[in-house]
Amino acid sequence: MENQSFASNRSVGSFKRTTRRSARKTERSAIFAVLRGVLVAAAITIIGVAVFALILNWWNASDRAITAVNQVVKFVSILAGVTTAMHAGESGGAMRGACVGLLYMALGIACYALMMGQSPQWTAYLADLGMGVAAGGLFGMILTTRKNGEADMAKNAV
Repeated sequence: MENQSFASNRSVGSFKRTTRRSARKTERSAIFAVLRGVLVAAAITIIGVAVFALILNWWNASDRAITAVNQVVKFVSILAGVTTAMHAGESGGAMRGACVGLLYMALGIACYALMMGQSPQWTAYLADLGMGVAAGGLFGMILTTRKNGEADMAKNAV
């Protein structure tokens, strides 16, 4: 009896270690997925702004049009970043998307402040940060629902 109890305790301990190890690996992969999403969003922004700057050479746009296009570039960049950070059938899309949106907007604000030689005034940029969190969270929820639906359809097809 005692040998059986000892073997049982040892296997439970091994299971706990394996579970903790896999949880740490999942946390690390989630962090790297978010960082990868932020980098993709930043790259999309750089490309979008460069293309828009070339277009502005031939098109005399108003300030309102420039602001609108900049917002569209930000939304498309956040969507691309959240899509990159998501995996099929994964939960927590809203949180992951919100993190991508927040970090992307914070990176953009920091870069803008460095280029303009200003110290960032966070109160002035709260609307941008809020937009990033809201857009990223919303895109994350939508993508989680879509990817879960696609995963369910694939299971049913088999």
